[in-house]
Amino acid sequence: MPLDHEAKPTVDVPGDRGWWRRPFSVFQTNLQEIDAVMDVETALDVIEGYGADTWLINTGGIASFYPTELPFQTRSPFLADRPSGDLIGDAVAAAHRRGIRVLSRLDFSKVSARIAREHPEWLFVSPAGKPQVYNTLFSTCPSADYYQHRSLEILDEIIGRYPVDGFFFNWFGFSERDYSRVYHGVCHCAKCQEGFRAFSNGQELPDGPDSPTYPEWLKFSSQVIRTLTSKIAAHITARRPDAALVLGRGAPIIYHEANNAFGRELWHHNTSEWVSAHVTAMPEIALMVNSVSFVDMPYRMAGEQPEHFAQYLLQAIARGGNPSTYIMGAPGRIPYANLAHSGPITTFRREHRDLYAGLKPASSIALVRPDRLRSASPGFADSVEEFRGLYKALQEKHLPFDVLAADLIGKMAEEGALERYALVILPDLGVLGRQAAEALDAFVRRGGHLVLTGSSGVAEDGSIELAASPALMRVGTPKSGDELWSTYVTASEQPEIGNYRYAPSIIPVYGSYARFVWKPGVEKVGRLLPQAPFGPPEKCYGHTASDDPDLVRAASQGTIVHIPWTIGRTYREFGTTQIRDHFLDAIGPLTGQRLFAELPEQVELILGRDDNHLIVHLINQSGARRKSFGPHLTITGGRLRLKGAGMSREPELLVSGETPAIREANGDLLIDLPPLELFEVVRIKTG
Repeated sequence: MPLDHEAKPTVDVPGDRGWWRRPFSVFQTNLQEIDAVMDVETALDVIEGYGADTWLINTGGIASFYPTELPFQTRSPFLADRPSGDLIGDAVAAAHRRGIRVLSRLDFSKVSARIAREHPEWLFVSPAGKPQVYNTLFSTCPSADYYQHRSLEILDEIIGRYPVDGFFFNWFGFSERDYSRVYHGVCHCAKCQEGFRAFSNGQELPDGPDSPTYPEWLKFSSQVIRTLTSKIAAHITARRPDAALVLGRGAPIIYHEANNAFGRELWHHNTSEWVSAHVTAMPEIALMVNSVSFVDMPYRMAGEQPEHFAQYLLQAIARGGNPSTYIMGAPGRIPYANLAHSGPITTFRREHRDLYAGLKPASSIALVRPDRLRSASPGFADSVEEFRGLYKALQEKHLPFDVLAADLIGKMAEEGALERYALVILPDLGVLGRQAAEALDAFVRRGGHLVLTGSSGVAEDGSIELAASPALMRVGTPKSGDELWSTYVTASEQPEIGNYRYAPSIIPVYGSYARFVWKPGVEKVGRLLPQAPFGPPEKCYGHTASDDPDLVRAASQGTIVHIPWTIGRTYREFGTTQIRDHFLDAIGPLTGQRLFAELPEQVELILGRDDNHLIVHLINQSGARRKSFGPHLTITGGRLRLKGAGMSREPELLVSGETPAIREANGDLLIDLPPLELFEVVRIKTG
């Protein structure tokens, strides 16, 4: 089977007729079997009061909450206690009377023991030949008939009975791990063996991440899921054109889950990153951000910290995503304190629906995110750390930027969307691929600027992918690990270095440093101070300057700056402002920045626009903790500066409702902000 990069539905989804083309807000009640008797009117009171207009409710798959007649579904045993015998029929009718849409949640990842006995060919098979069983349920395989064909029959039954507005499929993927995080391996069912053999030209199916063919299996599994997603989306569109599918690429609505987990490091900007990466490259496809109200799956009754949950919603709406709130059970059965804290956010968005309908990215900087399909490849985790370090550097100093997914650079170039950026930053990405490299070369020829760190745009053999690169080839393998300990760069002249006396600034180098043969005529800035002894103290001297640079700059129609070391990883690990500002000084002349802020580092500034305004979201993250966000601090004395705008603009503060003090300075518009609480949205008229 060919790798389907596009994963587009074979039947066109409706244009402006699709309700998902406008902003929407979802409330999910993830039901247990016992909720078959829930009061739908009480649930809808909560959903309406929360500011949501769409209800996501369990419908079929593992447990059917309607009287299914299909032999490969299992009715909830509590459905018989409901007077009507049909929760979904009651929910859809009541919701539509109030103008609330209903999305049906389906889960085909597991079947009952009875169905498993009748259809063993549908099941996941471990490398040891065993099924995966969890709480009496047997995991199924997306390659097999249950996912590929029977799922369509279940959809047909639901569509034939209820005017639902869309569908969401839970756990829509290959079940390598179960809910207890036990690793079972790659599925070895007959369909997977046959499919992978055809996909990989006869390679052996891997057992897990340590197998050499596992990176190829990741591509295969992604292709299976995308193709199946497209197939299901087309089937729904053919049967019910006004109903949407919420899933992965290939669906009319893309799904992203904002969640926390014990044992996993918290990346405080994860939601903002994911939403930006989607909206930047695929604005034509709606994104639903499902925010989890509990701390982790094993602790579903432990509510998430309210301020942390609020960050999910704020980061989602500021970047252009559609917010969704996910609770367990019927509303009120399990106490989730975060709902009271987050309701005003969803209500604010509902009241400003027109603003969010027209919201688009407006930054002049694009930070490229590593390709997730390479997550099993060597160096991927290091690239992610480089990305996150540079993300923090830009965010803390309020340089507005968008996140660009590496695998979508070619798509954006074809659509002319790269042209809105002055600067694209590639954080130690390694191989880009021909399509992306050609797109970025064309971007530079048209006057765009590139910043490369580490080995971005460098093939495994050291060859250079970018024609515009200042490098001719990489020499050997980059130095890394303890080979770099006690290594520095300096951008300053060091007239007394022979006496081991140094002028500022001395910047530590961490992660990796790659040596290159540079093109003639490029500008080399600064020098590397290679490793010297760092212990014991009596022996800690000896650093001298090498001919290897801190960074290299090449200018043609556009400028390329290549920092041959992982400055993002260094900042991520050490966290000193000297490292951060060294990077920002290097890129400063290239950013095309028009909006500047005098605000603490703990405020995230996200810049968007509509047809007539700049839209500035300010998110107060002063409550950041190691594993969550706590209560924020009120921030005073903030100011925005819009370059070249003068006094012709009239900014509005949409959250506080206050009128800001404005004045002109050197042709720039200065906006003095009132005290900032959790968030503010500033709308500034343009033109």
